[in-house]
Amino acid sequence: MKLNVLPREMANFVTPFLLPMGPTAIRWSPRIAALLFTVFIGLFAFDADEGEARRMDLLMHLLPTLFCAGVIALAWTREWIGMLVFLLLAATYIWWARDHVQWILAIALPMLVVAGLYGWAWMQRQRAPVR
Repeated sequence: MKLNVLPREMANFVTPFLLPMGPTAIRWSPRIAALLFTVFIGLFAFDADEGEARRMDLLMHLLPTLFCAGVIALAWTREWIGMLVFLLLAATYIWWARDHVQWILAIALPMLVVAGLYGWAWMQRQRAPVR
């Protein structure tokens, strides 16, 4: 006797998410997540004030975005760099914003996810046979 835990409609929805990810998905997921995080951080640059100092304020607000873009470029073929840098950034931000749990959840948690994805892709690459 076979027990079905999930109804057929729900099983059809959930099953693709339970399948193992292929090497291509593992390779691209940290890059896509890091790009989405960089765009998210870049949105905060739009809170710069209007006025003559607008360009300098905008540049200052875009520095974290530019830094993340540089990390993504460095980590494109060396995933361990992305893992290490995003992990250090998350730890630094957690220490800096330790009194603001909401800030930590909004900024550091995605950085930890990106670091974990880079680590997963790096481990996957280490296990892959040499061509």
